[in-house]
Amino acid sequence: MVAFALILFGVVSLASPAAMMSFTDSLDMNGVSAYYSVAVYDRTGEISDLAVAVEKSYYAGHYADAAAYGEKLLDDSSFSEYCAERDEDTQGNAAIRSSYAQYAGGIVSSAQYYNGEKDKSLNTAFDALGQTFPETNAVSLLASAAIDKGDVEFCKSILARLEGLSVENVQEQKNLQNFIMKLQIYCAQ
Repeated sequence: MVAFALILFGVVSLASPAAMMSFTDSLDMNGVSAYYSVAVYDRTGEISDLAVAVEKSYYAGHYADAAAYGEKLLDDSSFSEYCAERDEDTQGNAAIRSSYAQYAGGIVSSAQYYNGEKDKSLNTAFDALGQTFPETNAVSLLASAAIDKGDVEFCKSILARLEGLSVENVQEQKNLQNFIMKLQIYCAQ
């Protein structure tokens, strides 16, 4: 009976990773669900499945997968279009307060940081930021990851890059100045 159950489990896993992802989600098996989400994307190649794989991998702590698939997500030719769709769907979402592009850039750069790719994480976050500084952005998410790890030196690297940033929007300029001030206080400790 056990052998039959294992065989059935294996067959369903191979035949329908999406069903297994849903099943493992329902059991709060986040790590396993993240693996299945990657399998779903590998099978479909759809950007929406890629985004799910990146998010699930990141929140399951599978930073190598989140970083590798996250780079594919950010480089996808339809990323801007996908972000516009997600922004409409996620208005009011606590995790995605500014835009999906900033959120995605933040989790990908944080995954790169956790994966030991510090220089790459800085470039990813600042590329996502551009010449803007919304309240929630890729750089602030990356800085939160570094603060969680107690990495003052890396926060100083973020500060050095921020001091050369110029934004035109008055509110975003205030956001930038407030963020720089908070990061300077943290780095001075």
